[in-house]
Amino acid sequence: MSTPGAKEGKARPTLRGAMKRLRLAWKVNGLFLLILAGALGISRFLTNLDLERAEIAAARETSIATSERIQTRLRGIMMSHQANELVSLVDRMASENPAFRDVRLIAHGGEVRTSQLDPDAGTVGIDSWPCTVCHITPTATPAVTSETCCEVLEFEGDERALSVVTPVIGEEGCNSATCHSEAQPGSVYGILQADFSLAHVDALIDRQTRNTLWAILLCMLLGTLAAWWMTDRLVGRRIRTIRAGAKRLAEHDFSFRFGDSTGDGLSEVTGVFDRMSSELSATMTELMSTKEYLQAIVDNSADIIITVDPEGFIKTFNPGAEKVLGYTKEEIVGKRIETIFAEPKDRDAAIEQLENGDHVVNYMTHFVTKDNDLRNVMITLSKLIAPDGTAMGTMGISKDLTDELRMQVQLMRTKRMAALGQAITGIQHSIKNMLNVMKGGAYMVKLGLKKDDKAMLTEGWEMVRGGMEDMTQMSMSMLDFARTRKLKLRAIDLGELLKKIHSISHAKFSDAGVVLSLDIPNGCPEVVCDEDGIRSVVMDLISNALDACSWKQYDPGETPEVVMRIVPSPGDQRVEIQVQDNAEGMTEEVRKRVFTPFFSTKEKKGTGMGLAVVARIVESHEGDTYVESAPGKGATFRVSLPIQGPSLREE
Repeated sequence: MSTPGAKEGKARPTLRGAMKRLRLAWKVNGLFLLILAGALGISRFLTNLDLERAEIAAARETSIATSERIQTRLRGIMMSHQANELVSLVDRMASENPAFRDVRLIAHGGEVRTSQLDPDAGTVGIDSWPCTVCHITPTATPAVTSETCCEVLEFEGDERALSVVTPVIGEEGCNSATCHSEAQPGSVYGILQADFSLAHVDALIDRQTRNTLWAILLCMLLGTLAAWWMTDRLVGRRIRTIRAGAKRLAEHDFSFRFGDSTGDGLSEVTGVFDRMSSELSATMTELMSTKEYLQAIVDNSADIIITVDPEGFIKTFNPGAEKVLGYTKEEIVGKRIETIFAEPKDRDAAIEQLENGDHVVNYMTHFVTKDNDLRNVMITLSKLIAPDGTAMGTMGISKDLTDELRMQVQLMRTKRMAALGQAITGIQHSIKNMLNVMKGGAYMVKLGLKKDDKAMLTEGWEMVRGGMEDMTQMSMSMLDFARTRKLKLRAIDLGELLKKIHSISHAKFSDAGVVLSLDIPNGCPEVVCDEDGIRSVVMDLISNALDACSWKQYDPGETPEVVMRIVPSPGDQRVEIQVQDNAEGMTEEVRKRVFTPFFSTKEKKGTGMGLAVVARIVESHEGDTYVESAPGKGATFRVSLPIQGPSLREE
């Protein structure tokens, strides 16, 4: 059962909502009714004025005509010297018309001869209404006039009357009467005042006013009902529909449409709502599709994707992060990001780098799992910026490299073992060749000693000594290839370096009949590198090129030539050193193996370690080594180096 209080609580919002819905109707109807009441009131006021003027004009005509009849009879009585009949005449004439309020006959001295309303009236002053017809001022001499004057007088109790004053003028024969023995013809003997009551006029106006008020009330009632109905039908109902539609739009229900086809102003408004709803529906559909697509990418990504607010607290934690780190989203969201870092200072260092840009790419660090297992990860950190430029935090996409690094270690071990086997094979082959040479030399030494042949002894010793030198050189090359050399990095001018190499090598090349050329463009950038290492690389390359030129039989008019060249890259991020010769060139098989340790095309004269050491030094600079060659077209060795030098990142 519901309590009364609960019912009232439910009813109040309904009543309040109804009152809110009626506000517009009250305003519209109130303005309409005010205008209607004002128009009807002004109209009735003007009508009453016209009615009052007409009624007073009619009463004036009647009063003047009645006064003239009374005066005519008075003249007849006065001329017949029957003054004692005046009172009875006035009473009789007044009683004939009930509209008379009072009829008085006043002598020129102000004595009231007779009065229907007040028979005992004495005199009137010259400043009173009847006397002012002749006496403009209290002391003025009476003006002789025969015109009738009218005035509307107000009495106690809001009573009004039309007072008609007619002067009584002396005529020939009046002075023969005993009452006017001294009167002169043309003089004013007195006045006849007839007051006609305007009670019927006032009653008519009051009745018209009451009728007008009732008409106004009726019109207002009917107008209210009509305006209410029209407002509710044309405006209120559609406003409620708009409100309902706006509520559905606020609830993300964009399927709502008004469908108003009336073509009026509100129809245009609802049309705007329909267009807005349609556009919002399309936009929301697109946004939801994009959101679902992006969410699917995040949820199905095997990488660790984490977002952090500006205060350093985790906001989102994708399934890939859950799988790698062992935390559930509910466990980790809201905690500080340092929770998953093995070293919190690594995160501080990454954020410090992020202050200088919008991204930190491939930052190596370690995460710790829920089970305290250490994971090697590579993070790409990005700022999250709102459209208004406000910082929203950071997003990190991390790649778990633990298994890959473990596999790389195993692969490197395998490669090292293969390289070791290859090296042992090469060493064995090289040592075998050198020992064969030394055996041959030792045999010649023994034979020379036996035959006492000094020339054979010397030749045999030179063979033994050459084998010893080759073994020493091979050992040094193997050490250069195997050892990890600490680079002494500094910015150098490669053009100046190549000029120095050209200066010290020019004579050797001239003695061999080979031209050593330089091709160095202007404005070469400085390169951060180990100067001794790069000098060794170039010296080995031009030495190999000199050997290659010495083995070729050139046609008449053809000159052996080796060119040292510097070529900047288009992006100004790297620079390339080229050593080009016009010797015999290489086959594709030789070109592919030329940087392999212990591979040599010099037969017994080489150890096969020179170009392998070159590639090792260039690799330590994070550079690349290429060779372009074809049989009969010479060879071009290209060494590409980063201008800023190696990054020296931890392997």
